[in-house]
Amino acid sequence: MAMFGKKEPSVPGLIGIDIGAGGIKAVELIPEKGRLRLATYGYSTMKEPLEGNGHLLDDPKLGSSVLRRILKEAGIKSTRVNASLPSHAVFHAIITIPQPKSPKDEIKPLIESQVSKLLPMPISEMILDSTVIDKDLLPKKAEAAKGKDKKVKKDEKAVTQVDQPGQHTGAKKHIRVLVSGAPKTMVAKYVELFKQAKLNLIALETEAFAHIRSLVGKDKSRIMVVDIGYERTNLTVVAEGVPFLHRSIKAGGITVTEMIAKQMGISAAEAEQTKVDMAGNKEAGELPPSLKEAMAPILHEVRYALELYSQQDFHGNDTVEKIIITGGSANLPQIDRYISQELDINVYVGDPWARVATPPGLRPVLDEIGPRFSVAIGLAMKPLK
Repeated sequence: MAMFGKKEPSVPGLIGIDIGAGGIKAVELIPEKGRLRLATYGYSTMKEPLEGNGHLLDDPKLGSSVLRRILKEAGIKSTRVNASLPSHAVFHAIITIPQPKSPKDEIKPLIESQVSKLLPMPISEMILDSTVIDKDLLPKKAEAAKGKDKKVKKDEKAVTQVDQPGQHTGAKKHIRVLVSGAPKTMVAKYVELFKQAKLNLIALETEAFAHIRSLVGKDKSRIMVVDIGYERTNLTVVAEGVPFLHRSIKAGGITVTEMIAKQMGISAAEAEQTKVDMAGNKEAGELPPSLKEAMAPILHEVRYALELYSQQDFHGNDTVEKIIITGGSANLPQIDRYISQELDINVYVGDPWARVATPPGLRPVLDEIGPRFSVAIGLAMKPLK
């Protein structure tokens, strides 16, 4: 779902850029023979952003400089960019509005009237984007209902009944709309950073939709994506390609590092290296006790989100069928097995490269960095209209 977007001519080369607390990730994908191919990628570490609690977005000159250096060192040729907005700073909601009676009925005022009651700031200070979930309940234009032969005309009544069930069967007379919003001031920072970097910003969108492209694809199951980032963990429940629930907590890879440092009496730098070594140990039998303790708050939030989703009536009180974990900490040894045992649900480490053509010789490296690049890859996969 794009907060900001514009049309561009269809030419090869698109960069997905994820600017997070743990650094910048950039991926360039090129369409080739009906499939996207990895051209190259690059990244910075968490040490690249501003000192203290600053952020690259707050200093467009420095941010653009770091970004240009990453793209140059990676050999990225394209100048067209899709970027993501941080999940914790984006408003998400599913609202219902009355089913329009005619294709001429304007639904935008209805959406804004409903969502304005939920927004954290005045609607005039935000950029909103909305997607109708129940598209089949929107009235069809008269031309679309006309058939070119007798068979189509014969089926016209049946089609009308499917498209507008509320008028015939007493079913729901409201339609669901997914609304996302971001402060205009935040969007302006992204626009300025990419402008100074001399990059063509095509769209800004939420991380949830990038994850759906890179990790979920066409899977219609009810899936929870658990993205364990550097400072935060984002939870998104996706069903039939729609993100129905989103939560973000301030606990992530840095929490794990701090726990290791505390328990082992070592520095943060040493603890970070220890965590990296643990992630590289594919033969580990189970998640080490120190990591289980560090995962406790994240696991608690996952349980709560699963329960919260099952109680929603937007989707008939269904339950999540499986969990996909991603983010830098997804490589921790046996983390998928540990979460699966704790929650009694199937858990998988996501493979964001699965829908991208990659050089076979690079697979070991790509598999290792993949979880950290799931957002950037999904951004670069966004089709141009």
